[in-house]
Amino acid sequence: MINFYSFKNKSYLVSLSLIILTIIIIFFKGLNLGIDFKGGLNFEVKSNLTTNQLNQYFDFIDSDREVLIKREVGSDVFSIRIESGDNNPVFIEEIKNIIDQNPDIEILLSEYIEPTFSEELIKNSIYALASSLLVIAVYVWIRFDWQFAASGIFALLHDVFVAIGFMSLFNIEFNLTMIAALLLIAGYSINDTIVLFDRLRSLTSNEENKDNFETNVNNSIKLNLRRTILTSFTTILALLCLVFLAPVNLTEMPIVFIFGVLIGTFSSLFLVLGIVGDLNYEAVLKARDS
Repeated sequence: MINFYSFKNKSYLVSLSLIILTIIIIFFKGLNLGIDFKGGLNFEVKSNLTTNQLNQYFDFIDSDREVLIKREVGSDVFSIRIESGDNNPVFIEEIKNIIDQNPDIEILLSEYIEPTFSEELIKNSIYALASSLLVIAVYVWIRFDWQFAASGIFALLHDVFVAIGFMSLFNIEFNLTMIAALLLIAGYSINDTIVLFDRLRSLTSNEENKDNFETNVNNSIKLNLRRTILTSFTTILALLCLVFLAPVNLTEMPIVFIFGVLIGTFSSLFLVLGIVGDLNYEAVLKARDS
C-alpha cells in the first residue's frame, strides 16, 4: 500500500509552490473580470460567418473597447461581449444597426450592464463567497477537534485560491458563473475531506486499535481511496461532457471545476491528514487514552 503520510513534506512543498505561483500570477496578470463585474454590452447572435469575419465588423467601431467573441461548440451561435465606455446608448444602437444591415447575422439577445451595478455585484459576490466559506469552516470546527478544523479550513482556502490562480493564468473570464464554480469547488473539497476526517476519527476511537498515527492515516486513506477516485473520475467525465456540449458562455465553468476536482483530490489525499498530524493530534489521542 502507498504510504501517503510519508509524502506530506513533499506535498507541503507542492502546495506552497502553487500558492506562491498563484500570488505571482494574480499580481502580474490580475483577473479577467467579465462584463458582470466591469459593466458592458452583451450580445448573442446567430450567424454562418466565422469568428474572424465577425471580428472585422467590430474592429473599426471603437478601438478603445475590448470586444470578446466566442462561438458555441458545434453551433452557429456566438457570444459577443463589449466593454463599457462613453455614450453607451448610442453605441448600442450603432451595433444593432450594423447587425441589422447584415443578413448573415441575427440577434438572439442584447443586454447592457451598468458599471455602478457591477460594483455592487462585486461586493455582494465577495460577501457571498466569504460567508459560504465561513459557514463551512464553523461547521467543521464544531463537528471535529480543532486540528481537523484548522486543516480542513486550510485545504478549503487552498483549493479555492489555487483555482482563482488557474483562472488568472489562462485568462478565463471571472464572472458570476465563476463564483458559482468556486463555491462548487469549496463544497466538493470539504466533502471529501470530512469523509477522511470521519474515517480517521472512527479508527482512532476504536479501543482495540493499537496502530500508530501514521498507520491510521494510511488506513483511513486506503479505506476511502476507491470512493475518492471513483467520485473524482465520474465527476470529471460529466464535466467533460459540459465542456463540449454546454452553451458558449458556460464552457469555462466546467473547465475550472475539473481543475478544482483535481486540486481538491490532491489536498484530500496528501495534505489534510498530514496537517492534522503536524498539529499534534497524536498527543490528543494519547491524552484521551490515558
